[in-house]
Amino acid sequence: MTKSRNILWIGLNTIVFLSLAISHAALLHSHPPEFHQKGIKAGKTPTLIANKNVADEADRQIAYFQFEFLSDLALECPTEIQPFVIQQALAELHVATQTPQALPLHELLANRTSLHAKLRGLHTVIACKWSTEGIVVASEIPPVDIARGLSKCVILEIQNSGKVSTDISVSVADKKQNSVPWTVLPSKSQFFLVTLYADAPTARVELRAGRVSHELTVPIQQVEPARIRGRLIDGDLNLPTAARVWVEGSDHQYRHAGPFALNRSFTEKPLLLFTVPRAYRVPFFYADGTFEIDVPPGPTIVTLERGFEHLLKRETIDLSPGETRDLTLASSRFVDLKKEGWISGDTHIHWVTNAWNVDLRIDDLARVQRAEDLRVANNLTLLHRTNVDAFIKPSQAPVGPIKRLCDGDYHIEMAEEYRNQNLYGHLCFLNLKWLVMPIGTGPQIAGDDSLDYPINKPAILQAREQGAISIEAHGIGANHELPQNAIHALTDSLDQIDPDDYYRLLDCGFQLPLTNGSDHPARIAGCARAYVKIDGEFSYEKWIDGIRRGRTFTTSGPLLFLTVNSKQVGEVLSVGKNEPISITVKAQSRFPIGRLQLLSNGEVLKEIATDENVANIELDFPADQSRWIVARCSRSDQWNAIWQPDVAHTSAIYVHVDNRPVFREDAAREWINRMRMHIRDIQTKGVFGNDTQRQEAIEYVDESIRRYERLLSRRTSENKSSLSLVEQADNLLMLAPFASSKVHDLPAMRSLMHATDIDELKRAVEPFVLCKVTIDSNSQLRATPCLKREDLSQNHTHRFLVEIHNEGKVQDQLNFRALGQSLNASSRECEIGLVENIFSTSKLTGDEFEWKLIELRWREAGNYQMEATIGNLPAKPEGGFSLSLPAHSP
Repeated sequence: MTKSRNILWIGLNTIVFLSLAISHAALLHSHPPEFHQKGIKAGKTPTLIANKNVADEADRQIAYFQFEFLSDLALECPTEIQPFVIQQALAELHVATQTPQALPLHELLANRTSLHAKLRGLHTVIACKWSTEGIVVASEIPPVDIARGLSKCVILEIQNSGKVSTDISVSVADKKQNSVPWTVLPSKSQFFLVTLYADAPTARVELRAGRVSHELTVPIQQVEPARIRGRLIDGDLNLPTAARVWVEGSDHQYRHAGPFALNRSFTEKPLLLFTVPRAYRVPFFYADGTFEIDVPPGPTIVTLERGFEHLLKRETIDLSPGETRDLTLASSRFVDLKKEGWISGDTHIHWVTNAWNVDLRIDDLARVQRAEDLRVANNLTLLHRTNVDAFIKPSQAPVGPIKRLCDGDYHIEMAEEYRNQNLYGHLCFLNLKWLVMPIGTGPQIAGDDSLDYPINKPAILQAREQGAISIEAHGIGANHELPQNAIHALTDSLDQIDPDDYYRLLDCGFQLPLTNGSDHPARIAGCARAYVKIDGEFSYEKWIDGIRRGRTFTTSGPLLFLTVNSKQVGEVLSVGKNEPISITVKAQSRFPIGRLQLLSNGEVLKEIATDENVANIELDFPADQSRWIVARCSRSDQWNAIWQPDVAHTSAIYVHVDNRPVFREDAAREWINRMRMHIRDIQTKGVFGNDTQRQEAIEYVDESIRRYERLLSRRTSENKSSLSLVEQADNLLMLAPFASSKVHDLPAMRSLMHATDIDELKRAVEPFVLCKVTIDSNSQLRATPCLKREDLSQNHTHRFLVEIHNEGKVQDQLNFRALGQSLNASSRECEIGLVENIFSTSKLTGDEFEWKLIELRWREAGNYQMEATIGNLPAKPEGGFSLSLPAHSP
């Protein structure tokens, strides 16, 4: 691939992301849209002001109809410069509607002139002058070559030579090319897009302004089309494969073929950044092993694309009129991440039409999934009610796997998006056994007669009870409950989040991973996805658990890997002050990496810029402070994979120096301020049936604020020798939800909050305790199992509490491990260990009573011997206990 062609291809790859940066206000538009903005109406001729750099009314009117032309071009005539067309269309709209994003006028005009020059190089442009007396063509119109059965887009450039503004509409063979007349100011020119066909020797183009009508005759040179019969092969397996196919004809237009060529849900996608409803034509099509397509004769470029792990395969062929050419394209992987345990997935698909209210065939999702080499596709059911429509879609199957479409390589799962737009936000519930009702709440989602009640918290608890995970669907966006959910241990992952907001959560000591989803049909399925690290053979349950464990990176192209002292993303590295830290970052991609950055605690530790497709960073330094560490790469200034193509961002690795996690007071105070604003919204915007409901919503925020403030106060009293009963209860109240969501049940909460002695505290959390550890004054340890939970299954990370009675007031590390069959080495099939996070560490405080958080997972059912030790002291039989771990939950 030549460098110039590579740059154009990179630009084309951008178009599927042009609508991705969803602002807070525009978030609803990623779901069934109900937004309309009046355009600038034609009226009296605006006054023209010379020598200015601020758009006046005339400039805005010109910009609006430039926007209309470019919008038509993006939808009707995709070419290699489509990204620039859409970018300029958005810039024109900003100026026309006077948004804060509007460019200075001189910059807008320079970009417009540059784009017009590109358009003249790609398309036939017919220039003419309009007046009431007639049309004057600048030069003789040359014959336009059009292949029989195909269409061709040409540009009509109309200059208004009159003295007043003229509202012009253009028709070809009585078919309007612009639905409403476009205003052309005096002495100004306007581009109009015209689609011509080879069904007659000439095309009659009518220009009309009110009652005045003029005609242009465009000569047509009909030529025979050429035909391509394509075969798509997985070059590694030597088998037919589904894939994206790009076909650029000699007229520079991209054309569609394949099974979805006439289905607008596959050929068009909305431009969500536009404040008026517009769409663009997808420049590629999907084919399942074979395709046939007619194209104009001449040089034709055909490209096979298949996900992020395959190199693009491109062929340029020169076709003669009437020729049929057989063409085989074979994909090849430059890396097979599944073999390395990394499994790609889209957390957020709605397999419905662009109208949202009609299901697409689920078998077609399987076809697209394989074309995109997307291992996991989560198809989320949602509720939407308006005064004209109501539906629960997609509805191809109940929640759970579509078993006939799942195999050892690909998996489709029916799941749910639970939504509240007005106050709380959208959540992706994955790995459900049944739908969480009522699926959506509040106006804008469940109808104007719907309440903002219940809050999202009970829905998350219902999902967790089924073994599901809860993902915050749109970053902060409308997800105002994110900081509350995070501190209540109710967030498993973050989709589409702005990096700065992610870092602010990490600054509070939270250990949360990044995932991503396309929100199809708003975007192309799989355009942004998460890679999740699993152990052993692929299964959906392992993929879900990999998210729970934080073992992810999110990407719209590059593949990005981070290790710190051999620890992987999601893991905690515990070190002493100034112990050595060794960081390795590797990025690889189908396209140049651009900028690769290593960040820690909000600062860039190291950056490289490269035009290569592979890049590495290595950095060694002493552990001077506790850190979170992430890596990211991009060819732009955007670092969120949902905004731009070829962006990747890892989840964090956590470095704890002397058992201290990262905690920054300013980050906690920022979340507190946001939550106080959320209370104001509940009070002023919330729709509730009564004050009790409203107060429940406020109390959840109040309690969350109190917990953040408790974290702040704990940092100022870390060296306190012992805790009071009230402080112990409060610590346990904050810790226990990370062991089990059932702690949120009202009786358990009340038992903790109203305990009058240590025995009552023990009884309150006893259902969530895995074992009890007693340490005597000689540092001798005894461990007693007390596992009572029955909702356990393999390949699922379970968390529990460990109750500690430290009679010896020992201050040292408490260690756990699962033993293998030889009983002198760690098990490969079972893992157990204390959790290191903002609420719990493996370091004993010396308090007589305390609780720790412990994590347990196993790959094979059976009886396992566990071992607990203190510091470097040898293991004793009293520190051992056995657990019988089941294969699956009942």
